[in-house]
Amino acid sequence: MGADRLMYNIDFMRIQYCGLLPKSHRSFVHHTHDAYEFHYVVSGRGSFEIRGQCSSIRQGDFFYTRPRTEHRAVVPTDGDYLLQYITLLELDPGLDGELAGDLERRLGEGRSRRLGDQHHAFFAQISRLCNAGDPHQLRAATFKFAGLLYELMAGATASHHGHPAVARSLELMRSRLGEAYDLDGLVADLGLDKSYFIRLFKKSVGVPPMKYATSLKMSAAADLLRTTREPLAVVAAQVGFSDEYHFAKRFKQWSGIAPGAYRRQGREAPEAPPARGGSRV
Repeated sequence: MGADRLMYNIDFMRIQYCGLLPKSHRSFVHHTHDAYEFHYVVSGRGSFEIRGQCSSIRQGDFFYTRPRTEHRAVVPTDGDYLLQYITLLELDPGLDGELAGDLERRLGEGRSRRLGDQHHAFFAQISRLCNAGDPHQLRAATFKFAGLLYELMAGATASHHGHPAVARSLELMRSRLGEAYDLDGLVADLGLDKSYFIRLFKKSVGVPPMKYATSLKMSAAADLLRTTREPLAVVAAQVGFSDEYHFAKRFKQWSGIAPGAYRRQGREAPEAPPARGGSRV
C-alpha cells in the first residue's frame, strides 16, 4: 500500500452501541449480531464461547466477534460476576474491507488480548459519547475507538488513561465493588476538592460519580442474581450492602424491578434512573 494512500476510510465506520453490561443487550444464550462486537472486561471473570470453543476471560481482556458469528458469554455459577463494556461497530462491507481483513489477521476473532486495567476510563468515555444523542459526538466516539484498533493492529501498547483523577476513581470503584463507601470517602482517597471532582468526572464519564459507582455494583448484582442461587443477603453483601432490604430498594430504583422478580423473570436491567443524592453504594 502506497504511503500517500489512506489506509482506511473511517468515515464509513459507525458505532451502533457502547455500554456497560449487563444491560438490555446482554444475552446468556447463543446469539449473533449484524456488527462487530468488541468486549472489554472491567471486572470479574467468566468465559466466552464461540463456535463451540470456550476461552476463559478476565479483567483487562479485549476481544471481538465478526458479524453473524454465533457466540455467548458464560458467567461462573460459584458466586462471581462478569462486568464488561460491549462496543458494536458497523463496517461498510466494501469500503472497510481492508480494515476487516487486518482485524482478522492481526487480532483474530475471539482471541483475547490483554489491555490491562487502565482502559476503564476510555470505554466509559466512549459510552458517554455514544449515548449523548449528538451525531458529532457519536462520530468522535467512532474515531477514538478506531484509533485504539489501529494501535493494537500496529502492535503498539495502547494507553488510554484519560484524566488521572478519573482513571484512579474508576479503579477505586472497580476494586471496591464489595465495599460500602460514599463520595466523601472517595474524594478523600483522591485528594481532590469534591465539587471539582464531580465536575471532572461528569464531563469525562457523563454521569455523577456515585451514579456510576451504583451502576457498577448493580450490574454485578444483576449477574449474580441471574447466574447463582445465592440468597439475597449474600448477593447484597458481595456488592457492599450489609442490609438486604436497603440493597433491594436500591436495586429496584436502578432496574425498575425487585431483585427476586428480576431473578425469576430472567430479564436484564434497563438503564439506571437518575441518581438520588450522594448516598452510600
